[in-house]
Amino acid sequence: MRRVGCILSLAAAVVFFAEEGVCAEASRGEPATIDAEQLSFDRPSNTALGEGNVVIKYKGTTLRADRVRFNSTTKEAWADGHVRLDRGNEEWAAPAAYYNFETGEFKADEVRGFLDPLIVSGTSIHQVGSNHYAFATGTLTTCDYDPPHYRLQASHAEVWSGDRVTMYNVTVRFGNVPVFWFPVVVMSLKDDTPPVALSVGQSSRAGFFVLSSTHWQLGEDLKFTLHLDERTRRGVGVGGDLQYRTGTTGEGLLRGYYINDAKPRDDIDIATGKNIPRNRYRAQWQHKQALTEDIDLTANMNKLSDPDVIDDFFNREFQREREPESVIDVTQRGPNHTLSLQARPEFNVFFAEVERLPEAKLSVNRMRVGSTPLFYESETSAGYLHNIQGLTGDSLYTGDTGRADTFHQVTLPATLFGWLSVVPRAGARETYYLRGPAGAPDTNEIHRAIYDLGLETSFKMSRTWDDVQSTRWRIDGLRHIVQPFANYSWVPSPSVKSNEVFQFDTVRSITLSNSTMLSLTRFSPIDFPAFNTIDGIDKENVVRFGLRQKLQTRRDGRPWDLAELTGWTDWRIEQTGDHRDFNDLYGMLRLRPVDWISLDLYGRYDMNNGLLQEFNTSAQVVKTDLWAVGLETRLLRHDSNLVGLSQRYRLSRRWTVQTYHRVELQDGQWEEQEYMLEQETHDWLINYGVRLRNQRTQKDEVAFFVAVTLKAFPGAKLGVNRIDVGSQN
Repeated sequence: MRRVGCILSLAAAVVFFAEEGVCAEASRGEPATIDAEQLSFDRPSNTALGEGNVVIKYKGTTLRADRVRFNSTTKEAWADGHVRLDRGNEEWAAPAAYYNFETGEFKADEVRGFLDPLIVSGTSIHQVGSNHYAFATGTLTTCDYDPPHYRLQASHAEVWSGDRVTMYNVTVRFGNVPVFWFPVVVMSLKDDTPPVALSVGQSSRAGFFVLSSTHWQLGEDLKFTLHLDERTRRGVGVGGDLQYRTGTTGEGLLRGYYINDAKPRDDIDIATGKNIPRNRYRAQWQHKQALTEDIDLTANMNKLSDPDVIDDFFNREFQREREPESVIDVTQRGPNHTLSLQARPEFNVFFAEVERLPEAKLSVNRMRVGSTPLFYESETSAGYLHNIQGLTGDSLYTGDTGRADTFHQVTLPATLFGWLSVVPRAGARETYYLRGPAGAPDTNEIHRAIYDLGLETSFKMSRTWDDVQSTRWRIDGLRHIVQPFANYSWVPSPSVKSNEVFQFDTVRSITLSNSTMLSLTRFSPIDFPAFNTIDGIDKENVVRFGLRQKLQTRRDGRPWDLAELTGWTDWRIEQTGDHRDFNDLYGMLRLRPVDWISLDLYGRYDMNNGLLQEFNTSAQVVKTDLWAVGLETRLLRHDSNLVGLSQRYRLSRRWTVQTYHRVELQDGQWEEQEYMLEQETHDWLINYGVRLRNQRTQKDEVAFFVAVTLKAFPGAKLGVNRIDVGSQN
């Protein structure tokens, strides 16, 4: 009988709301629905009274309670007894509450909220504005135990739905014991950045250290992270990261860090012999902005106190970028062109860099010339350039002048015999220098003319085996693609030799231990405009030829590259200087047999002397979250032979071990070792680590550390050198 009564009540509720709200709801969507064990209606006041397991649903919000009085016109509900309100990613529980389904207004004397991953409770909740609520008193935790292991207790709290929770006059308590006090704490509801990250340890270079990061969500488009560090041998370091958004079209980061370094590497940089200042800092501004639909602004400005500050205090960032550049770029992209205006000032004079103050460039994409079979492309640039030598001593980094360059080329793509692709090309370049370098035959205005002819050709062959199947390796047929290719380039001697003009855009080289020179770009393209080292262009008569192969299968109805192998070399028809007939043989291999195994190889082989000049590998095997192994090698003959090995293994549900090793095989020295044990508690992620760094030019470093962050916010961790919370590292 009870079930029949519920069905009849539901039917009556539907009829009631359909009759009373059909006109109003016709423009607002589907009407509210109410279900209860007992329902009664007061038609003059458009009010329904439900008792027993009452459920009201409207516009994606669900209200449950023992008893509810609901006005179908104003969409107001007065609920009593085991009240639960589900709204988006939020769930609120209270003994009694008022809620307006139309305006979102919510009132309760006592309330407990589940705002993943936060649990908030408080008294006297009331609405301040749209999606903005205030508590008279409030507590916050990520622990779902009752009572929680820890909590933040505040005299006043505010919640912005889907954005953040802000608490004032906050006491951090473990159990009932107060341990910290903060004037303000802001917890984000939009990302996994932790409110606090802490690392404590002992280092032979830094002494006893405490690294801390505290995060505040200042607004929907603004968040700030404060870094406060203490190193007993180095001093107190303080910094901040301010991330912001400018509406939906732009975002940026302002970052700074300062330390009065008590021991800046014994005051001397051994590599340069220069004094390192005690006042050490870094400042950075990054910004991206869509000015219009086709115009973008990018800015990245960096100022450092010395060349080693990033290495000393942001070592992992240093491994990715050793010499941060400064650039402001405005680019307009059209269907057939790209127009950019770029300024590259150099604020760090100890780095070798080419300043562009500024430089404008117009690139015209390859496009058909009318109805002819010809295609046209070009690049034109003009600017004022300045070579800064820095501390390198490189003679190329000298001088400044204005330079204008324009390049134009036509191509005639064709397919012969139905399978052979041929693309002949012819181009011309004119470069103007306001003046020449000291010691050149002509130091006044220089006009340099360059011409080029070339031919690019390739074809493909393939064979398919549809009967090859493997469920284990997800093989659904095989296809082997073979593509031989060749590219011929002829550049007669320029009207002015490259050693008679400034070398702003040129091929840089390093000197190895056996005094040989190695290009920093490994291999350069031989065709224009891909070869864009304008000032380094010289006489050329060369053919680059090679073979590209792919082995594919089908996965999810799409081609999947199991393996890709490419090899190539250059044949110099005319030799210049000490060049030989054939260049080194290059090869690249990429393997992806399954989505949890990857292998990349790169090699460079000296065919004339039978020597392996360079060989790099990067391999990774990942088995879900149970274990992972990564291997990297970097072999450069007469320079280095590095091997790096990283491992991660989950020992149990709560314990994971990670290791990293890097060794130089040429002299057998272990350059870096790191061992970390991660403990996952109910509320916290705790990392216990040991790090050893053997450095040839400085004292070796040994460090022990413990890093702690909330399990619910795994977005950042700290170690011996900080990883900036909330930054764009």
